[in-house]
Parts: sequence; C-alpha cells; structure tokens
Amino acid sequence: MPILIRTLGIAALIFCIIPFQFKRHKHIVLCKMVSELLFATQYFLIGPTAYTGACLDLISGGRNYLFYKLVDMKKSTLPVIILFSGFMIALGAITWAGWLSLLPVCAKVISTVSYGMKKETLLRFITLPSCILWVIYNISVGGWEAVIGDTLSLCSILIGIWKFDIRPKAAVQ
Repeated sequence: MPILIRTLGIAALIFCIIPFQFKRHKHIVLCKMVSELLFATQYFLIGPTAYTGACLDLISGGRNYLFYKLVDMKKSTLPVIILFSGFMIALGAITWAGWLSLLPVCAKVISTVSYGMKKETLLRFITLPSCILWVIYNISVGGWEAVIGDTLSLCSILIGIWKFDIRPKAAVQ
C-alpha cells in the first residue's frame, strides 16, 4: 500500500506543477482537476488524518471541471464560486479532525475563488496563499509528495506570473 500511496502522490505532483505554465484557463483548470483527483485518492489511502484533504480535493476535481465548462461557454462563475465555497466549509465541518482541518478548508475556498477567475493573471496571483496553506497541511499529515508538489507549484506560479503577467508588460514599456 505505501508504494501505491507514493506512486499516486508522484503522479499528482506532476499534474500539480505544470498547469501554471499554461497561458489558457482551460488548460490550467483541467490539469489541476487531474492533480486534485489523484491527491484525493492518495489522501484517502493515507487514512483518517487526511480525510478532510481527500474530500476537499475530490469535490475540487468536479469544481474545476465546472469552471472549465462555464468559462468556455462565457458564463458567470460567481454562483459556482459561492456554491463550492459553501461545500468546502461544510465538508471541513463534517470531516473535522481538529484545528488542522482549517488549513485545507481555507486553501480550498481561496482556490475556488482563484479558479473561478476568468483572467489567468488573477488566477495565478490568488492561488499563491492556497499553496502555502497546503504546504503546511501536507507537512502535518505526511503527504510528502504533496508538500513537494505545492512547493514546486509555488515556484511554477511565480514563473508563470513572470512569464505571462510581468515580462510582457515590461517589454511593452
């Protein structure tokens, strides 16, 4: 079982790192959907201390797919942001395992807002605090691949911000 848990974590890690190197919303959220579903499976296999993260990541996979469809159809994402933020808070209460459970709940509410943004620049900037909260949570529950993944995601987001948001503006001036 430990080999399966780590293998899922490594696969999730790959899909966790690369999305912020994409320019388009569609590619970012679909890649994150795969990552979150793989991490959810890993958390379920880790056991009860990681069930909050598992449930939140499972719901997030569906959330990301909805955001992809809504943005693709040029529809408002606000109702989904409100709905899924409520889901995240409710799941956090249901799977409460102590104060540690607040970290993934807050991280998921932040990422729900960020992935609902149609502008990729906002998506990248708003995702930063979510990654930091996940790093702390994953250290606490022993999801080491997720710690590495979220740390590398932070780096990837910063590179994406430089590549897509800062550098093009600097070149114009």
